[in-house]
Amino acid sequence: MAQRSMMKPLTLLLLTLFVGMVLGAAITGWVVQSRLAKFNNFLSEAGFAQILMDVIEPESEGQRAKLLPILEETGHLIQETKANARTDILVHYRELEAELLPILSQEQASRLQSWREKLRVRLDEHSKMEK
Repeated sequence: MAQRSMMKPLTLLLLTLFVGMVLGAAITGWVVQSRLAKFNNFLSEAGFAQILMDVIEPESEGQRAKLLPILEETGHLIQETKANARTDILVHYRELEAELLPILSQEQASRLQSWREKLRVRLDEHSKMEK
């Protein structure tokens, strides 16, 4: 009888704990996603210019007109640098792979190729999210 009377409060406690964990995980995921979106926006051409305009708070439309081309050009340069960095990383990785393959066993080379394919898929997904 005593066990039965304890089941209801225990079930309620466990249910509350579970709901709290789910809410905590969901809120954490949302915060992280939001911050990543802001960071990705900062690295885009238009986002870079807009974020800095918000920080600077131009005092007049004249000042805004002078700032905008400068900020947009810098945003464009950042985009180019980001694209070139990806290309450079890919070149370095191919050079690395060319050096490693003669040393690796068939099984190791297969694992490396599998890992590379998974990474490529993740990077493609990330690139699509940025656009």
